[in-house]
Amino acid sequence: MDTPEEGSAQETGRAPSAFRPLVTWSILGLTVLMFLVQLVPGLGLIHRLGFVPALALEQPWRMLTVALVHDQPSPVHLLANMIGLFFFGSFVERALGHARFLVVYVLGAIGGSTMVLLLADPLSRDWVTLNIGASGAVFAIVGVLLVPTRALDRNIGGAVLFVALNFGYGFLVAGVSWQAHLGGLLTGFVLGCAALLVPRKASGITFALAAIGGLAAMGTGDVLRVLSA
Repeated sequence: MDTPEEGSAQETGRAPSAFRPLVTWSILGLTVLMFLVQLVPGLGLIHRLGFVPALALEQPWRMLTVALVHDQPSPVHLLANMIGLFFFGSFVERALGHARFLVVYVLGAIGGSTMVLLLADPLSRDWVTLNIGASGAVFAIVGVLLVPTRALDRNIGGAVLFVALNFGYGFLVAGVSWQAHLGGLLTGFVLGCAALLVPRKASGITFALAAIGGLAAMGTGDVLRVLSA
């Protein structure tokens, strides 16, 4: 358990019990609202906002908006991601702060889409398959929890078990994008290392450079992949 002078409580300048994960709640509320809007006939939000590798250059915003749409009408897909966001997100947001947590979530979604694109075969159905869901972003949050640091007062076993179960499920069940899980996980881990494995005074600039560099690398990789295809 962290003392009041170190760890996650120090990151926010207040006791953990007083911290409110406003970004986590906002993302959760927005995503649930989008699911309800999806049910309106004729809007076709899944097809407008989901990610398709073949459309990566033509409609690059889909790499992010993919995190806003989920399978319907059953809420199971949505609930699976939102439960992970609620429990893991609240903890990571407290450790990183509101702004850096939002960056992790956004880049995690983009990182998940990037991995889907990089590993998709242009000559297969994967190249034109519609990908939906916030799993890449949620796995980015879990990636932060895997950072080898004592600054996070967390149950590392729970995070590892979550990753193992989800990857196993993704390999065994058709229609689950383990590629998005992997991309999000790596993105979150790198950003988490940049934020938590350096001295506190340097963590802000280190995190910013990692985020900018990561986004640039993903963008370059996306362009080269599409052009080579």
